Amino acid sequence: MAPRHPLLVLVTALSFLPTLLLAEEIEDADSNELVYGDSLKVFYRKRNGHACMMSIVFLILYPLGAISLHLPLPTFLRKIRIVPSVHVPIQILGLAMMIGGMGLGIDIATELHFFSTRAVPAHVVIGLLATSMIILIQPAMGILQHLHFRKTGGKSIFGHIHRWNGRVAIILGMINQGLGFQLVGIGTVVEPHSLIRNFVITGLFAGIWLLLVTWDEFRGGLKRNMIGAGNGEKKRDTKGMFSQNPAAAEI
Repeated sequence: MAPRHPLLVLVTALSFLPTLLLAEEIEDADSNELVYGDSLKVFYRKRNGHACMMSIVFLILYPLGAISLHLPLPTFLRKIRIVPSVHVPIQILGLAMMIGGMGLGIDIATELHFFSTRAVPAHVVIGLLATSMIILIQPAMGILQHLHFRKTGGKSIFGHIHRWNGRVAIILGMINQGLGFQLVGIGTVVEPHSLIRNFVITGLFAGIWLLLVTWDEFRGGLKRNMIGAGNGEKKRDTKGMFSQNPAAAEI
């Protein structure tokens, strides 16, 4: 258990680093436009907190957790079990922050009477969908796949659901940040440079994630082709070169 503690500290520190980039104070909007049940200052703090926490979760933490499964590790690090030592701590931290951000979002939506209107904003609908997919499905499927992997060493339907449900939820969360900025007002409440900065970060992490997933699938396909050829010598020679990341096979 001891080797995990430094990683947890590192992940926690990194997760709050984007606050310096993402948690810019949003300028006050016209206070006459809406009537809030709470003081205006508290409302703005809740709104900024929701935006900051959800940006960190869906732009930084969840993509980092997914990327960790596909990183090519040097030989001296291959003894580290990526799933319990890196992937799970990052995702648990992200889950805790997401639940907090979701609570703030529901509170804000209630204050603004979004749930009592006929046309609920798309940001609210997609946000509830993405967070519900993660809360209700991800942990259960991840645990079931881990238990299956410990017994058989292979992947199950639980692993496929865990993987694709997570990918869809993360992409929805990334899209939803733009809808959130649009909802509060780009150019009035949210400065354009804040939007650009967030999308640059989104593109960076999403691009790395896509590249690593594609490369991992490519290596796995090469290995399957070699095995299908039935040449035992080739299988031995290419096992280390083309095999998928072991962590990707565990989740």
